[in-house]
Parts: sequence; structure tokens; C-alpha cells
Amino acid sequence: MTIDKHAKAAARELAAREGISYTAARRRLGAAEHHQEPAPPRSLQTTSPSCPAGCDGSGHPGTVCWSWRPGEFRTRELWVVRRSAELPGGRAEQLAQRAEDAEAKTSAPARQLRFRGWEDRWLLALAYSMLTAQRPELRPAPARLRAAVEADDLEAVDAAMEPLDRAAARLLTKDSERWWREVKPQLDEYAAAVAADDSHPSTWQEAEARNVVWRLVERWRKAWEATERNMHGVLEAPGVMWTAPKGHVDALLVARLGGHAPRSWVRLTDGRPALAVAAEWAEAGPPVAYLVQELVPGNHGNTGRLVPRLVGGRELVPAAECLPYVPDPADLTR
Repeated sequence: MTIDKHAKAAARELAAREGISYTAARRRLGAAEHHQEPAPPRSLQTTSPSCPAGCDGSGHPGTVCWSWRPGEFRTRELWVVRRSAELPGGRAEQLAQRAEDAEAKTSAPARQLRFRGWEDRWLLALAYSMLTAQRPELRPAPARLRAAVEADDLEAVDAAMEPLDRAAARLLTKDSERWWREVKPQLDEYAAAVAADDSHPSTWQEAEARNVVWRLVERWRKAWEATERNMHGVLEAPGVMWTAPKGHVDALLVARLGGHAPRSWVRLTDGRPALAVAAEWAEAGPPVAYLVQELVPGNHGNTGRLVPRLVGGRELVPAAECLPYVPDPADLTR
């Protein structure tokens, strides 16, 4: 019944009970409704206890508490800082963007490789997701991260993320043998575990975070499907540009902590010039070692220049044995 039908029925009942006319009954009911005090607003009742005092916005199981997320800070000027604090995809995207900006002026082949690396920046997001799932202590403290974001302090965000970035740098590699033997099996195992997880999220934030991880896992599994033709009709082999995210993380950590940046030239203590391919990291401090590629005099159009050795020449060298490169004409006659 509508509200008007309810009012008419009540008026007829009152008229019959009091022996008055229907019009008088409606008038009496209308006056009563006019003088009735408004009902207090309804509040959501819950059996969960309230959030503990001094909550930092990290969320507490079994309590009414919404965890703070960088994406909720909607100031336009803080876009880079906010995205750098968002795990897993936002930070991976920003690290790739920083690498892109730092290498804007390079050769055409290098730009093409960077484009492929930019497309596969989601691989770093997948590594972040796996690391934080297996080692929750790597996730920065919410209170510290929130203070850095609200202060528009990119350096503070990077400092808070340093343990996770170091773990990602140690996991990822530019060594082909290690990639296929160690790293890819770990990511395959994590993808299988995510696909087999049938638990139900308790909040919409948890559901949204799980959806992000699901999309990363689906992209990882699709990347290794059978070979298909691309838009140009060329057969593309399955796989990802797995060397790119290692370079992105190394470049960030070297800029903050010192050392030789990826693709910089170094002089080994035995006198050989070499190219720093990747850095090896410990729990703290600058790089402890470098994966280097020996530089040799070029031929066939590269005469008079040093180029990386095409076959072999890669080795892992302690950081103490990698010195800044100083040009020497003797390098072209070795």
C-alpha cells in the first residue's frame, strides 16, 4: 500500500472507533503527524568493536576500520608521488616512467627496446605482488607512507619503499640462466597459487586488491601461451621482456644510494673496460657487485669505438673491482 492508502485506512478506522466523520478523522491524524517529533537518524549497527585508539589506517581484522590507500589522496599535484606509493602497479609504472625520462635521447634500437620494456612494466608489478604476499614485512608502514604522500615528498616515498625495491632487485635478473632456472619458476608457482585461491575477501578494498593481482596473473599466463601473429602478421614468440624491470629498479636504487648505473662504462682493476649490465644488492648500502660485459674494439662500421663483446665476456665482478671509466687510447688496440 502507498502512504496515501495507509492514511485513508487509518482515518476510516479512527472514524469508526470514535464515531466521528471521516473528514474529522483525517484532520485529527494530520495534526498529529504535524506535531510528531522527527525520528532520530538510523545508524548502522555492527557487532564488531571500534577501531583501536591511535589507529594509523592500516586496518585491523575484526574491527570497523578502513585502511588508508594512496589512491584516496586526490590532489592533482601529487600524482607522481601518489602513484609511486601505490602497490603493485602504480610504483612499477612510475619506475618505468623515470627510466624512460632518463633515457629520452638514445638510438632508435635502444628506444625500441625501451618501448618493449615499457609495455612489460607489469612484470615488476607482479614481482612486487609476489614479494609482499610472501613477505608482508616488506610492505612499508602505512603511517610512514601516508605522511610521505600527504607531504608531497617523493624521496620519502622511495625511502619507505627501499626494502621492497631491494628485494625486487635481488629477485629479478639479467642473467638468462638464472631467470629460467630460478625466477620464472617462482613466478609460475605464485601464479598457480593465486589461481587456486578460493577464499572470499572480507572488504571491498581487499576484493579490489585481489582483482588487481588476478589481472597481473592472467597477463603472466597469457604471455606464455602458444605463438600468435601480431597486428602486422609477424609471428611473435611467447615471453616477456624480463630484463627490463631489473634495469628500472637498479636505476632507482643507484640514483639514491650511489654506484654505477645500468649501461654505464667501468674500468676493471685488471685494466679492461666493461659495460655495467646490472647491479647486485645486499640488505643495505650500495651495490656489492656488478654483472659486466667486456668492451672490445669494434669492426665493420664500429671501427674506432668500443662495443660490447657479442659472444661471452659477461662476468660477475665485486663492486670494489669496478672503477669509474677513464678513456684510454690503448683500449682500441687491445
